[in-house]
Amino acid sequence: MPNDNWRTLAVDFDGVIANYEGWEGEGAFGPPRMDVINALQVLRVEGWKIIVFSCRSADDIRSYLLLHKVPYDEINQNSSYKNGGPKPVANVYWDDRACYYSGDADKDIDRIRHFRTWNDRE
Repeated sequence: MPNDNWRTLAVDFDGVIANYEGWEGEGAFGPPRMDVINALQVLRVEGWKIIVFSCRSADDIRSYLLLHKVPYDEINQNSSYKNGGPKPVANVYWDDRACYYSGDADKDIDRIRHFRTWNDRE
C-alpha cells in the first residue's frame, strides 16, 4: 500500500484503461488496453499511487479492474488529500480527452478547437 510520499497518478477509465468507442450503457465496457495496464504495472513498481477516475461509479468499474488485473489504489478519490470537490488530487492526470495548459492560453485556443481523442484521429 502506498504512503503519502508517493507520487500520484490519476488515470481515466474509459478511453485509457478500457477502450472507448462511445457510451453503450452502464454495464458496457470496452476491452482492456494492455499497453496501459503494462505501463501502470511499471509505474506501480516505481512507487506511484494509482487512482482510477471515471464518470462511472467505483462500484461500476471495480470488478473490471480486478478481472483484468489493473493495478490501482483508489477509485474516484485520493484519501491522502481531503478536498471539497470531486476531482481526486494527483501529480499527473492521464486522460484521453486532456489538453494541457501550455502557459499561453492564446496559443492553446487552436489546439482546443482542433482537439481529437487518440482514437478519433486519422
